[in-house]
Amino acid sequence: MQDRYFTDEELVAYLDGEAEHAPVDVIREAVGRDPALARRVAALQFNAGGLAEGYPALLPAPRSGAPVRAATPAAWPRSASIAAAVALAAGIALGTLIPDSRSAGWVDYVAAYQALYSSSTLSHISAVPDEQASELVRVGAAIGKSISLDRLNAFPEADYKRAQVLSFEGKALIQLAFLTSAGEPLALCIIRSAGMPSDAPELSEMEGMHAAHWSDGTYEYLLIGGSDDALIRRISSGFASTGV
Repeated sequence: MQDRYFTDEELVAYLDGEAEHAPVDVIREAVGRDPALARRVAALQFNAGGLAEGYPALLPAPRSGAPVRAATPAAWPRSASIAAAVALAAGIALGTLIPDSRSAGWVDYVAAYQALYSSSTLSHISAVPDEQASELVRVGAAIGKSISLDRLNAFPEADYKRAQVLSFEGKALIQLAFLTSAGEPLALCIIRSAGMPSDAPELSEMEGMHAAHWSDGTYEYLLIGGSDDALIRRISSGFASTGV
């Protein structure tokens, strides 16, 4: 285990070799002996080109007087791309980003956020059941809902990992994260929203991932992630029929 916690900003600076902003040598030594830290560092490395194509508004603005030209992954510094990804995730969580040409509801923001996840995002998490149960009490209170750890663990092909509270347009939105046996991240997101209950989850594809959306009349749910549509169908049907 590492001797101290390194922030994402420090790890980004370490990746860029910016010794003035982070203890690069200390981090390098810690990465060599701490697999969990090594996975965090690996998770901060991603395809900057894909982010540039999907979210051009996050590209760094040209310097004053500099010629305007099309941005390319090679021209986009890694530190800027990683910082943009962090900003994207924070913006989605706060509901402050301007979406693309779709009329984006909360599910669109969740899908864009989930697209940033990889196996490395969750594989290092190994919380004990008591800690998970306490976390679910805290997270569930944000939306006024009791969440059963046993029900989250009802599907052996999806390992429940963690919960967190996000926000969309001032409303609490919770994310329950899973990792499938195939190593693909899944998220079950829930927001309080009165409306007509769904007859069954509506299946779709969002941001290249399979998804299912439904409502019980008090809450809306979105299960999203991975490439296994049969798994999404099975888990969403189970949650919709038994509750969460």
